[in-house]
Amino acid sequence: MVIELALLGISVGALSGFFGIGGGTVSVPILLYLGFGIKEAIGISVMQMVAGSLLAAWIHHKKQTYVVHDIKYFGYGGIVGAIIGGFLVKLLAATVLEWLFLSIVAFTLGRLALSSPVPSRAEIVNRPLYSLIGGFIGIFSGMLGVGGSILMTPILVSFMGFPLKKASAVGLFFVMFTSISAFATLLWLGMMNLQAGMVMALSSLIGIALGIWLLHRVHATHYKQVLVIFYILIFAITAYKLIAG
Repeated sequence: MVIELALLGISVGALSGFFGIGGGTVSVPILLYLGFGIKEAIGISVMQMVAGSLLAAWIHHKKQTYVVHDIKYFGYGGIVGAIIGGFLVKLLAATVLEWLFLSIVAFTLGRLALSSPVPSRAEIVNRPLYSLIGGFIGIFSGMLGVGGSILMTPILVSFMGFPLKKASAVGLFFVMFTSISAFATLLWLGMMNLQAGMVMALSSLIGIALGIWLLHRVHATHYKQVLVIFYILIFAITAYKLIAG
């Protein structure tokens, strides 16, 4: 299982860096397929996201993809929301969590398919609004182990005037806050498989660097097309797992 987790970590890291996702959108369904329970899979996913998002934030800072001065407020709201979501994992049934995960993937797919990679409005800068959005997304992040970028990216592109590539990078920055918060909460609740999580976390660092390198070399229009295809695949895998049993 160590080899499988290491390969999954590298793959998830590459996808995370390229698509600006925490990694839970990929790792949770695959971990379920490998035989982990939904709650254990969420814990492993969160641990991988902590390592991956920290490295990604450092790389994007060096590349000046965004300015941290304002977007950090997304993260502040996300910390509070992720704590609430972490407690909800303990309370909600596994089936409810699985269907919530599928619903969020469907929402994201719809918004991305209808959005333009080039913004048609000016970028909105509003720190209190950033904190509110971060808190709302953070709740789902803590509940589902998906980091939050799966919701953050379409919201920033569709409603806040962010370019698609920048929105993806900001989404991964947001993951840094929510994943650390969710990790601390789940660890305190005794819901963390540290050995499996460590294997995925360390191996994902290789993929993160590769994914961000590719992100800065693909055209925005092509990037959107690949992103939509990616979410279709994740939706299909998750739906099959739920329907099949």
